[in-house]
Amino acid sequence: MSAGGLQARALGCTMGHRKLFEALHFTIDAGQWLMLAGPNGSGKSTLLRILAGLMSPESGEVWWRGAPRKAGDPLWHASVLYQGHANGWKEQLSTGENLAMQAGLDQGAGTSGASMQAIDSALERVGLARQRRLAFARLSAGQRRRLGLARLVLIRRPLWLLDEPTTALDTDGQQLFGELLDAHLDAGGCAVIATHLPFTAAREPQALRLGKGQ
Repeated sequence: MSAGGLQARALGCTMGHRKLFEALHFTIDAGQWLMLAGPNGSGKSTLLRILAGLMSPESGEVWWRGAPRKAGDPLWHASVLYQGHANGWKEQLSTGENLAMQAGLDQGAGTSGASMQAIDSALERVGLARQRRLAFARLSAGQRRRLGLARLVLIRRPLWLLDEPTTALDTDGQQLFGELLDAHLDAGGCAVIATHLPFTAAREPQALRLGKGQ
């Protein structure tokens, strides 16, 4: 494995009395991405949360850049951008305020957060410039998903862990996500993406299907 990669080593997870996966292995290096597929309840979201360090596996380890990932390691948290299927945006805040708040959380204490220029640029890149001052509660489902894409533009991290990032996006939005993923991989990033929906990306993914037969 190269110095830029993510590795799962013999990961296992049981929820209740049901084993979601066991002895799960994969490696993705810089410039590569892994597509997670499988039916609802097969463990895709759970696996992403384990990779992100939000859950502990029943067995196995996650390695990053040649070393075991350690819970609470600031270097790990500075390397990964995890985005779940349900984003934690605030209904009462505007689109721009939500993105600024999220940038502050991503960048951590002791930072000044993202500049207004950077926020405006990210919103423009994903087609939300006109909605900057619009309350999040008034955004359509597709526009809400585009706000998640704006976070990918604004916060540069080498590893993306994304859960259904193209849900509710129209064709243009799916193409936009493919472009963002291509740029991320071209810059040496890597990604694990759970998705039910096809989208176009220049680089073919590795594929991992969870569920029956895994």
